[in-house]
Amino acid sequence: MSYRKQRNLVYAERKGVSSPKCNLKGKRSCKTGPRAEPKRIVSYKGELIPASARKTAINFVRGFRKCGIKYVLAGAFPVQFYGRERYSRDVDIVVSIDEKGAENLFKLLKSSKYALVYSLEYEHRISSAMDLLDLRLIKVRDMETRSLVDIILRPSEVGFDFDSESEERVRIVALNGEEVPIPSPEDYIIMKLKSRRPSTHDFEDIISTLSTQFNVLDWSYLGRRAEEENLTSLLNHYKESVERKMKRGEPH
Repeated sequence: MSYRKQRNLVYAERKGVSSPKCNLKGKRSCKTGPRAEPKRIVSYKGELIPASARKTAINFVRGFRKCGIKYVLAGAFPVQFYGRERYSRDVDIVVSIDEKGAENLFKLLKSSKYALVYSLEYEHRISSAMDLLDLRLIKVRDMETRSLVDIILRPSEVGFDFDSESEERVRIVALNGEEVPIPSPEDYIIMKLKSRRPSTHDFEDIISTLSTQFNVLDWSYLGRRAEEENLTSLLNHYKESVERKMKRGEPH
């Protein structure tokens, strides 16, 4: 078994996250040889996210899976598995859609289950599937749970391109017993660095993920991704901060 596969399986056993080989339409393909590995969905983290938000996330996961839309859960969900668990009422999902994907997403959103909150009609009327291709983000309310969902329609703007390498590194985790994909810890850090906002949890999510995953991160890949996104200086700043904390023996 290659070093990379060994590292991924050890990571899965430690963190309750499956080996990253998968596609993003809900079908897994995790192999270490001629025979497939058994499922490694053993984590049930995420309890600090309200049950209503978790239910909404699962509903969208099932809808996207049925429609064949590529997606990953982002925002507060990955940090539940990579760093410290924290409270969040919001659901963030990054999707990759072409014209067919836009049609499927449009049909899903037309359901009475959901109400469009943003884009506001006077800003950008969404009257057809093709209108979705002009937007970077839409905000939707789940009418059953009242949870809000940010659906990010331009992945590259938040640092996730759905290229073959990023997709290969996606991790499968268990949320309410459902298999859901989240970005690799390296891609999640890049996403947080690129989309960081003041007065949010972004800073804590970055530090928490870096601290907890420090010894298992693929620093070569992370450094390359940071360089591609012009985030090298910022990544080094956070890395040095974490290293100082570790030397002082401070908790994550």
